[in-house]
Amino acid sequence: MTEILTTKYKTDLLRLFYNDLASNEFYVFVSSLTTDPLSRVSAANTKVSEIQFLDNVLFGKKILTSDTKFMIKYYPWQEGQVFVQYDDNTDLEDQKFFATVGPNVNDTGDYRIYKCLNNNNGGKVTSPPPFVASDVEQIYETADGYVWKYMFALTQSDFEAYNAIGYIPIGGAFEVDPVASNPSNFTGSVVDQILITNVDANQGYFSVTGMNVAEAPDNAGLIICDDNSLSEIANYYAGMTLYVTDVSGESYVRKITSYSYNSIDGTGEFTVVLDADNPRLPGDAKNGTAAVYPRIEVTGDGTGATAIPVINNNGTITKIRMINAGSDYTRASAEIIDPLYDFDPESEASIEVRATLRPILSPRGGHGSNPVDEFKCKHILLYGYVTEADNNAIGATGSYSQLGIIKDPEFDAILYPTEGPNIFDNRLAIVTNDIAKAVSAGTVLQQIDVNNEVIFSATVHELDYSANTIYLDGYMGPYANQPGSDIALSELYPLTTPTGQTININTPVADNITESAYKQRTGEVYFMEDLFPLTRNNSSREEYKLVLEF
Repeated sequence: MTEILTTKYKTDLLRLFYNDLASNEFYVFVSSLTTDPLSRVSAANTKVSEIQFLDNVLFGKKILTSDTKFMIKYYPWQEGQVFVQYDDNTDLEDQKFFATVGPNVNDTGDYRIYKCLNNNNGGKVTSPPPFVASDVEQIYETADGYVWKYMFALTQSDFEAYNAIGYIPIGGAFEVDPVASNPSNFTGSVVDQILITNVDANQGYFSVTGMNVAEAPDNAGLIICDDNSLSEIANYYAGMTLYVTDVSGESYVRKITSYSYNSIDGTGEFTVVLDADNPRLPGDAKNGTAAVYPRIEVTGDGTGATAIPVINNNGTITKIRMINAGSDYTRASAEIIDPLYDFDPESEASIEVRATLRPILSPRGGHGSNPVDEFKCKHILLYGYVTEADNNAIGATGSYSQLGIIKDPEFDAILYPTEGPNIFDNRLAIVTNDIAKAVSAGTVLQQIDVNNEVIFSATVHELDYSANTIYLDGYMGPYANQPGSDIALSELYPLTTPTGQTININTPVADNITESAYKQRTGEVYFMEDLFPLTRNNSSREEYKLVLEF
């Protein structure tokens, strides 16, 4: 039996993790100080691997909520490509149904993301969608027949900062879970497209376009139009649609109930439906334009959806143009009502073929109302970075080959009573006048007790001769911690080099040992990753872009 794990399940998991990030402290930990491929151990999903990772932490950087981003695939708009159109009957996960129009293509200087609502029956793109700030709907039909819905924009700086391995962040101001906060806004959908399922087969339809509205519509719904191609047959256009555009550019769709031709004036007299939903057309419809089309009837549990067909010279309906998308639909159907005359697909001798339609409902609340769900988002970016100031605080030497994400590590409560530091150095700092005996970075130093047993071991990470300070890492070995401490370093014994030289900690000893503010081995390990060994130096400015998939 088929089992489906819906995209909604994945986006809700993503939201839960995002909320977890927002309400707790998460850090990027840099670890695995042993970069020798013969001695280092790769990360694994085991408790042993987690402890090994925590035992070798070099430094950590807090992940800010502002640097946590919902990520979607980066599909740049490029001429000649074919984009998938939005369809409520298609699984759009991992589909190229949206495009990024970059600054090299548009004239806005940023990156603008558009959702494809219609791809002109699978045609190739040749014209990028524009952007008009005053356009309320932000829906654009381009010369290549595509229809696009503008979704959001990214500044160049945000794009450069947060794009990662083929993903870009959802930008703009949006609610993470708008359905939860405003459920009344998500009761239904609009009909933003109507698909023709037999676009290559239907034929025999006709229309009249380019008419002039000669007289202002009256209270009875009578509209008089000039055109020398109108039929002289009474009620020839009854049941069809009259599409009127007034002189201000406002358009109206009305059902024709009766029609007559005035041979003296050469005008057509159309009577249209007038009711609460279809009021009398305004006076400025006079001198506007009008057209007659086969009527498209949309039925369902919503209201207000109207549309007209686009008919080519062969009488084939090639596209449906939405005039009003309506509102509050959860189910909808559409059909083209047969014209009364010159269209009889049931006749044996007829060559007419009905067009069959399928409405496409928008996401609930409309396009752009719930970006995380609409983009089928299942990736999140955790972004961390090391600045020049950070670099000075953690030591600009050494190499590392593992990164991890740690939730709620603990820190010294006196130093950090309410929240953890932005960055922390996890090395031990030992002040000693015997620094010359430390040999060099990488030397292993030990403490040996009166029983000649090793009770502490660490590796020299850096030697600061100007301050007589030795920085140690890798000090969380298999040794008992000192009472009241989370490390094994003792104040009672000196450090010993591999050659047996003694390194005495300056007195008072307690004042010459600086421990990390991080409480060792605390925090939940959420993620670990092996890296090609990276070497740090004074000019290091690392960025960490971790994209997690749910």
